Amino acid sequence: MEKKGSALLEHIVNNGLLTIAIGAAILYWYFDAQVSNQYLPRTLTVSLVVIYGGFTQYILNARKRAMEEKDRTQDQLIQSESLAAIGQLSAGIAHELNNPLAGTSSLVQMSIETLKEQEQKDKRDIDDELLENLEFSLKELQKAGNIVRSVLDLSRQTQTYVEDVSINRVLEDALRVLYNMYKHLDVVVEENYDSDLPRIKGNFANLGQVFINIIKNAVQALPDGKGTITLSTRYNHGKDRIVVECRDNGRGIPLEVQKDIFKPFFTTKEVGKGTGLGLYVSHEIVRKHKGSISVTSEPGKGSAFTVELPLKMGEI
Repeated sequence: MEKKGSALLEHIVNNGLLTIAIGAAILYWYFDAQVSNQYLPRTLTVSLVVIYGGFTQYILNARKRAMEEKDRTQDQLIQSESLAAIGQLSAGIAHELNNPLAGTSSLVQMSIETLKEQEQKDKRDIDDELLENLEFSLKELQKAGNIVRSVLDLSRQTQTYVEDVSINRVLEDALRVLYNMYKHLDVVVEENYDSDLPRIKGNFANLGQVFINIIKNAVQALPDGKGTITLSTRYNHGKDRIVVECRDNGRGIPLEVQKDIFKPFFTTKEVGKGTGLGLYVSHEIVRKHKGSISVTSEPGKGSAFTVELPLKMGEI
């Protein structure tokens, strides 16, 4: 009840301020006129000043509310787009997990049965084979664990921007999550990462969404699913920024379209195959990190998306 009262009072103050100002000006004008018999210019001037002040304050409050609402909407959009992307990949991830887990289970079961059969025999004849099976099982289990970890890290729905983020690991997780999308295509992914790349302060999951969107677009831009995607990272000492580039040799983007690709709901894909939000959301996430995202492209030769991120969000 107390919350409702506060909200009502805030609504009256914010939205009724102009009315109150006008009413106060009219009352002042009336009583001052009765006393002084001077309708103009003094009373009119004061009244106009009061009305102008009230109107200005009303505009400022409305602008502030609009900006707050815009920020809330953008945060919700980033979260929903991230969840949608992870949801689309869930079936592929489940399939990707199924193979290593099934293979591991079979090998472990076979090893146990072999050990039982050889209880009364010399076990040295099977040591090498057993060791090889167990090592392979461990490798497959680690693969499954890495996939699960990548999904969990990239699907965290936090809006804090103070995490210690390794950009190289963000790219590795994005590729791991997207692998099922391009593993059957004739796609070569080259990874040229700076091994000494410093970490940045930001949001791991949101940055993962940026690179999932960019890499996915690069794969979809390859004609007939054939081509090369090159991911590279480096540290720009002069600007104290991390630079990430995703380059493909796909269809490219026409010059007249490039200026619109970061706008909401803009897409060149067929109806039902794209929302037009992926690059817009990516742009907003990068902006929230005080960074920049740009594209250079030539039709028929491919595109290169470049993301620059400051080590600390206060440095720009």
